[in-house]
Amino acid sequence: MKRFVRCLLLSLVVVAVASACQKQPPPEPVKPAQPAEPVAPPAPPMPKSDPSCVGPYAAGTPEVVKIGDTAWELNGATLSLKSDLKGKKLVIGAVTDIKEDTDENKKNLKLLTDWFKKNNVNLIVVAGDTGENAAQIESSIEILAAAKVPVVNIIGNREGKTEYRKAMVALKAKLGNVFDLNQVRRVDTPVADLVSMPGYFNASYIHSDDGCQYYQADLDALKEIIKAADSPVVLVSHGGPKQDGAQALDRTDAGENRGDPGLAKVMAEMKVPFGIFGNFHEAGGRGTSLAGDVKIDEAVTVDTLYVNPGPADAVSWQMNDGSTSVGMGALLTVQDGKASYQIHRLGAKSAKITKKPGKGK
Repeated sequence: MKRFVRCLLLSLVVVAVASACQKQPPPEPVKPAQPAEPVAPPAPPMPKSDPSCVGPYAAGTPEVVKIGDTAWELNGATLSLKSDLKGKKLVIGAVTDIKEDTDENKKNLKLLTDWFKKNNVNLIVVAGDTGENAAQIESSIEILAAAKVPVVNIIGNREGKTEYRKAMVALKAKLGNVFDLNQVRRVDTPVADLVSMPGYFNASYIHSDDGCQYYQADLDALKEIIKAADSPVVLVSHGGPKQDGAQALDRTDAGENRGDPGLAKVMAEMKVPFGIFGNFHEAGGRGTSLAGDVKIDEAVTVDTLYVNPGPADAVSWQMNDGSTSVGMGALLTVQDGKASYQIHRLGAKSAKITKKPGKGK
């Protein structure tokens, strides 16, 4: 028995030694280190306009403002009507491209103011290019403010923000019924809400060294203001959207459409039904569809309508329809979710042309 145990132990030792002597597999080769994936540089920050040009949509301290026989509330970036609208109808007087406070232009503005009063406008919109300095802007807006309704003014591509802001602060303090659409981004009424896009999209056409340009970030923010509106939106901007064809509000005398494609995209995406735009003088005095390929006649009530009132400037301009303008303005009337417009042409349509619009209005 002892012999058997010894033999067994010896066999186990031999097996163990044999196993230990078996050839071991070679170690896995060490793979060379792979070069790190290149890291893309961070994207540059998206440009955004100066807040004095395109103000944020924010609340503030509510302030009651009495204008004529109506009550309004100014709360940060929102001006709200607190009185009833007769006939549930909003009548907007629209002016653009005054340019300067010449005696002829002042006469035009007085005539337009009388016309607005006669048509019982609820407010007046000035869609940019009001003057080149604070004194000119104040002089022109003060005439319109005599209508005793809110006058809302927006910066265009002519004004510098310093002079513009100086004028708007002075007018608000002196008259009480003038509001800056650079900062008041929404005018809230039960019938329609005005929403503003101040400034101009193309730096090449901004005249002043401290003019106001808006960017994609501002268009993105504009969508949120439009979402906040609880009535059909009337978008107010100086240059307007890029449209198509000869009937468009951005059609130049060179046969080009030079509006903002970014603004057009926002308007289509957000289904903005109405708009007031200026800048393209020769395309003024008309209303169109959003695409700009269909001209809408005056006094026709439609679901969507975009209007260029034409220049209030008394300098003669050759218009795209073959007429001559020596000053124009418009009414935009909104009721029951639909709108119509009317153009008021001042002076003789056959006036001699003394100036034609250039590339950079």
